[in-house]
Amino acid sequence: MCRCNIDKAVVSRPRASRLTENRCCVDFQRCSEIERTKQRMRYAPKIALALASLAIGIALCELALSFLHPQLFRRPPVWRYDPELGWGHIPDRAGRLITPEFDVEMRINSIGLRDREFADAKAAGVRRVALFGDSFVEGWGVPIEAAVSRQLGACLQREEAAVEVANFGVAGYGTDQALLFFEQQGSRFKADEVVLFFYGNDLWNNASRRGIGAERGFKPYFRVRSNGQLALAGVPVKESSFWRQPADALPLAVRLERYFSQHWHLYRLVQKAWQPEVPRGQQQDFYAGLYGADARFAPAWELTGLILAAFKHSVERHGARLTVVYVPSIVQVEEDNWRAKRELYGLIGEFDLGKPNARLAGFAEEYGFALIDLLDEFREKAQTQTLYWRDSHWNAAGHALAAERLCAYLRRP
Repeated sequence: MCRCNIDKAVVSRPRASRLTENRCCVDFQRCSEIERTKQRMRYAPKIALALASLAIGIALCELALSFLHPQLFRRPPVWRYDPELGWGHIPDRAGRLITPEFDVEMRINSIGLRDREFADAKAAGVRRVALFGDSFVEGWGVPIEAAVSRQLGACLQREEAAVEVANFGVAGYGTDQALLFFEQQGSRFKADEVVLFFYGNDLWNNASRRGIGAERGFKPYFRVRSNGQLALAGVPVKESSFWRQPADALPLAVRLERYFSQHWHLYRLVQKAWQPEVPRGQQQDFYAGLYGADARFAPAWELTGLILAAFKHSVERHGARLTVVYVPSIVQVEEDNWRAKRELYGLIGEFDLGKPNARLAGFAEEYGFALIDLLDEFREKAQTQTLYWRDSHWNAAGHALAAERLCAYLRRP
């Protein structure tokens, strides 16, 4: 405790009193500063202990998550902005795709495909098959040797040596981008068979001006004119910061967010809880449009049908045949997963899980393209084998089943 005592004898001498008071005030200030310093020193160990405890707690949580419930998601730097397609692969680039479920290499060839190299010119007597679609075709989550394209090629080559199967799949592409990719580069492959894989979220990709989920950049899109014809819009595609290269050109906050998201399990867990890739409301619309009776989504289906028709005409114009493969979603195959999704997203009302299949079958009949619906095979096989990762993509067994079914179809005379 700081005190300032003045001798009573000094008080009778005014000048001496003022000097003493001034000296006392200086001493009091010094004393107060010393007291504050002592208080800070008393609190310092407590603060240090609290910070150390917090750091240890975070470290323990991080360690526990890394072993029991990994959260990291690392995208390899193999995609980039494309002014015509929105995004695409970077030729001759490689990296690893890491999620809590898998760690696989993504290697891109010289023309931007996740595949081996192909000769520019098709050799005489060779039959070529080109696969188009999104991450299912690209082989998300599996080594390229296990992807549907490679397994299909191996199956066909057992009876037909002179056959080449190329993987034109790109993560996040809708039917519209797949069509544009075929016209931009796929037609150069001189395929005899073009196989387009359709997955449920293609409905939303086709109706959107931006990518959904992991691909957040802008994209080209089609509009339906009053005469029912398609009109391409949004080209050249606006570049977004999500695809900006190099990474050090991004704002510091974005770079820090990406670093913590890719290296800290706890941060990624909190991020997924507070910033889901697809908000809850959009998820509800997603399921309502695919499996519900809401008339609001009829234009998206109409647009998708017209894009499929345009794809068929483009493929035939280049001397090939189009086959559309319906990729069943995990909720259509695993009943437990559908029940969990309904509870998670609060899906109320009647849903018809066969609606997308019926709509595609209608388009196939109306526009005259072949359709392979994999739903029945997947439901039957799922009784004895797991076909999907928890992130809803096919695992190696899912790719193998799709390749087997498609191989049997393409072997037909």
